[in-house]
Parts: sequence; structure tokens; C-alpha cells
Amino acid sequence: MLILGCIAIIAGCGCMGLWSANRIRRRPVELREGLMALALLDTEIVWGSTPLPEAFGVVKERTDTPWKEFFGELQERLQRGESASTAWQETILAQNLHFCLKKEDWQVIRDVSKGLGQSDSTEQHKRLELVQRQLALMKDQAGIWSEKQAKMWSYLGFLCGIAGVLILI
Repeated sequence: MLILGCIAIIAGCGCMGLWSANRIRRRPVELREGLMALALLDTEIVWGSTPLPEAFGVVKERTDTPWKEFFGELQERLQRGESASTAWQETILAQNLHFCLKKEDWQVIRDVSKGLGQSDSTEQHKRLELVQRQLALMKDQAGIWSEKQAKMWSYLGFLCGIAGVLILI
């Protein structure tokens, strides 16, 4: 019975470490997908001259979860009559729990709302381009950081489990 308890503690702590490592590894992927989504949005606004609710719908159809839900909620909010800037801010607050992004990432993404739907397509293009450049830098840094951190959390989970077992015995 003692052996089963020890195995359960090690496995539980190890699973927590693996779960944390998985969330850390997902951040660069989500940043990359966010970059692609913003590039699509930029294309729809500038070259397609698509109204924002429709542009958000197009981006929603071409992205994967969790960005799909993000742009879906944006589309719904605009169709209900909210301003684009307010809808963007409120959607960030509502959807950020579904992502593995950090606070700094959201601060950059929040910058998209400035002038969204209020300025001409050229200004919106400049804003989206700036945010894309900032996210690209963050994505590169996150890729390097995530590999180191993910390994550490994977090992740390199992090591904490073993240490807990040794303390209890």
C-alpha cells in the first residue's frame, strides 16, 4: 500500500509538471497563430476592404482554437453594436483564460484596438503591421525561453514528487 501511495505522489507531481510544460510550449505556437490571424485581418481590411464584422468572420473561419473563438466573439460583439475598440478590449478580458499567453503578450495584442474601426484602412494597416512586428519578436524570444522552461518543469514535477516521497518516508 505504501508503494502505491509513493507511485501516486510521484505520478501526480509528474503530471502537474508535464501539464505546466505543455502550457509553456503552447505559448510560441499561439503567438505564431496570432501573427497569422493578424496578417489575415490586415489583408481583409486593406486589400479586401471588408467591413470589420465580416473580416473577423473570415479570420475566424481560417484560424484554429483558441483564436477561432476569439475572433468569433469579436464578430458577435460587433454585430450587437459595440465599437470595435471596446469589443477588442472586452474580448481579450473574456478569452485570455483560454490562451497560454503572458500579460506582456496581451498588452501588445491590446494595441490593435487603438484606432480599430475608427481610422482609415491605411492607419489600421500601420497599426496591425506594428503589432505583428512586436509579436514576431516576442514569438522568437518565447521559442527560446519555452524550450528551457518546459524541460525544467517536466523534470521538476517528477523530482518534487520523489522529494515528497522521501520526506514522507
